[in-house]
Amino acid sequence: MLRPLQQHPHFADCLRAGGRHIIETEHGNILLRRFASLKVGLISRGSRAMLSAPVPRLTTRIFNAEEGFGGPLSQNGYWQLRSGIEIAEWSLDGPLPDLAKAMRKTWRHALNRAEDASLKISVTTMPSTSNHWLLEAEQAQARARGYTALPLWITRAWATLHPKDAVLIEARRKGELAGGMVFLRHGKVATYHISHATALGKETDAHRAMLWRAATHFKMRGVSRIDLGTLDQEAAPGLASFKLGTGAQARKLGGTWLSLPGIARARRHWIRHTPTSQNA
Repeated sequence: MLRPLQQHPHFADCLRAGGRHIIETEHGNILLRRFASLKVGLISRGSRAMLSAPVPRLTTRIFNAEEGFGGPLSQNGYWQLRSGIEIAEWSLDGPLPDLAKAMRKTWRHALNRAEDASLKISVTTMPSTSNHWLLEAEQAQARARGYTALPLWITRAWATLHPKDAVLIEARRKGELAGGMVFLRHGKVATYHISHATALGKETDAHRAMLWRAATHFKMRGVSRIDLGTLDQEAAPGLASFKLGTGAQARKLGGTWLSLPGIARARRHWIRHTPTSQNA
């Protein structure tokens, strides 16, 4: 199985470097946090196999499911807090010409214009310095738009601990910066992590040229999928269209679930010993 970023050992390494308490299991990671006397274990984008992952006694579990397996979650004493979000996954399987043909026509035409704009696209490793222009631009953009993302110290930790898997794509024209993207590679998946376009980048559609360059770079190195992140086709239709225009597929995750110690045990007992309407 292709693990999502949050369940990969690289992610556990970065959280540990940031002073977080992580339990690594055969199937993924559990982040342990304490809020006063409350112990919480967070399983983010966990697979079904993580249902039996061990946590310390009297720990409240929050399980963000990678897929829709609500039945087993409920049977194990979980209550659903919210339904699953959608993500965009871009498969890199198949020849590059076929990937280009799978793009939406408008996306491919815009990519052709970007490739005619005399942009120079570079692929390097992401520096671990805190004052890199792209990190500063991301912080300013997040404040202006009011969104939250993975803390930037995780980006810096990834670049320090796994430098070959922190990939920086930059676009310039005659030395002028047009934009940049950071991808975090984890096994055969690369996650689209941070991006920013300058005025020149927006004018020249540099984002499309950089994303296509990233796809060709990763495909040549054995990556089979790019995780383009969340989709919100109502609140951010333009961004959703940009991601899906590549030929990526939308997939709904399994939602967020809560398990309270003690109560979960009683719920499991009740479910297992209460006859269903079919058996009554």
